[in-house]
Amino acid sequence: FMPELKAKINSVLQSKKLYDKLILSEEKYRLLVENANEAILVIQDGILTFFNPTALELLDYPQSDLTSNPFIEFVHAEDREEVLEYHARILSAKRACPAYSFRIASRNDNVKWVEAKGVLIDWDGKPATLHFIADITARKRTEEEMRFLAFYDCLTGLPNRLMFNEHMNQALAYAKRTKSQLATLFLDLDYFKRVNDTYGHHLGDMLLRAVGERLIRILRKSDIIARNVEDICSTNVARFGGDEFVLLLTNIQDVQDVSKVARRILYTISDAFMLDGHELSVTTSIGISLYPADGEEPETLIKNADKAMYHAKNLGRNNYQFFADSLEGTTPERVTLRADLRTALEGEELTLYYQPQLAIGTKTIIGLEALIRWQHADIGVVTPAKIIPLAEESGLMEPISEWVLRTACLQHLAWQKAGLASMRMAVNVSTLLFKQQKLVRLIPRVLDDTGMDPSFLEIELTESSLLQIGKSTKAALQYLKETGVRIAVDDFGTGYSSLYHLKNYPLDALKIDRSFIKDIPGNEDSEVIVSAIIAMAHSLKLEVVAVGVETEKQLEFLEERGCDMIQGYLFSPPLPAYDIIPLIQEEGVEMTM
Repeated sequence: FMPELKAKINSVLQSKKLYDKLILSEEKYRLLVENANEAILVIQDGILTFFNPTALELLDYPQSDLTSNPFIEFVHAEDREEVLEYHARILSAKRACPAYSFRIASRNDNVKWVEAKGVLIDWDGKPATLHFIADITARKRTEEEMRFLAFYDCLTGLPNRLMFNEHMNQALAYAKRTKSQLATLFLDLDYFKRVNDTYGHHLGDMLLRAVGERLIRILRKSDIIARNVEDICSTNVARFGGDEFVLLLTNIQDVQDVSKVARRILYTISDAFMLDGHELSVTTSIGISLYPADGEEPETLIKNADKAMYHAKNLGRNNYQFFADSLEGTTPERVTLRADLRTALEGEELTLYYQPQLAIGTKTIIGLEALIRWQHADIGVVTPAKIIPLAEESGLMEPISEWVLRTACLQHLAWQKAGLASMRMAVNVSTLLFKQQKLVRLIPRVLDDTGMDPSFLEIELTESSLLQIGKSTKAALQYLKETGVRIAVDDFGTGYSSLYHLKNYPLDALKIDRSFIKDIPGNEDSEVIVSAIIAMAHSLKLEVVAVGVETEKQLEFLEERGCDMIQGYLFSPPLPAYDIIPLIQEEGVEMTM
């Protein structure tokens, strides 16, 4: 009797332990579900039969509404068919299906983006689907902002060069099939700088937006645009930067029609603008190239229209000119500048200025950007924006690039010998030389000749140049990276690429273009874009440099957003080499011996 009783008691005690474990396990699962950051819900026969507090908060409906209405009613109307199909796949697959995203419609027309993953389960003896749902509204908003940044000009809302080129390629393919003509119009506002100098950049920006709006209206009225005018006119006008706009006219039957549009543009732009209480009058110069007569590729047509535009300016501005073969030699002024540049290189008339880069966290100088200057005897200081195109046209890009690299490296070594702490030396490099595989040999040679530590050299490529880089050039970048050289993308945000593209390159740093910095804080669009760039660049483990910082408020905004470095007139303009040591000593940067 006693052994049997003992066995029964042990059995009861063991069952009690299992029961306690089960209760404890269920309590743990309940706590996990109730406190999960993700929404968890069960759908059975189209009705919500279970949801955790996070799901209740996400859906934002009374609990009674959720349990008494089909779940599909809480899905955005445009996404319901897709959600029903996904739900059906879960039921038929009898296993977890890949995550998918859709919109839910909360109360007060509050639309949220969610990402869901579902699996078939047994719920009270009947099949049901268990869903884990995450709110991705913020992520979607950031993706849309970055898409806008990649394809549109943030100031005017017009397509940028990248989107315009994509549309132009499509239009050219159609023109080739139909044997029709296209016209590319390159516009540059006359004396636009005077507007900025007289009224300030704020009014200048307003003028650029107003010009873009007028150009769109002109295209809508043009009877030579392709059939779906409303669909394409927005992509037929683009802002290429500064005060330059480019238009594409398609399905041309008669070249005289192009002249009519050009005259209409001249007339419309010259009509006074009333902006912020000011009456502004501007004119524009227009260059025109035709497909197929003046080229068959976007790059050629745009380049030739640009040349024709400069010809229009030389003829007195406020007129339009068609491209002609006679323009290939460019203007006499440009020919003279090419010859002068060769003389300047040989006669040591070029010099480098250096602009400090400041670490926001420590407020110390950690780098310098080397910027080429040319003191021309007749026209004064010539900046890199003019020197680089002239050098590429005249075949001087390689010797000038070598001179810049060698001079910057030697100056860096001289500062080290003078006792300055080792800082990065940033140098802009030519996309053309990268394409020709020349920089991959030039940079290591200069480093070897000068003895400079590669880890202190940072080469900068413009954002637009990254899109032109092929596989061989990517390999060259990777090779330089492996030697220890740092690689940065310059002018980011000017509308040629997106942060998505950057993950394909071996980059160390990203420089936000000054066009976004100048409007912060205060401009909501620029604030959102700059914040998004910083956050997403950091997610790619890139350092972020803000260029063109001129005010304390800009610095405060950037510091709050976690920007790593600044470069701009708030701290220092570009300086000649002999002014750098006094500046650093004045700022108290540590000296090494």
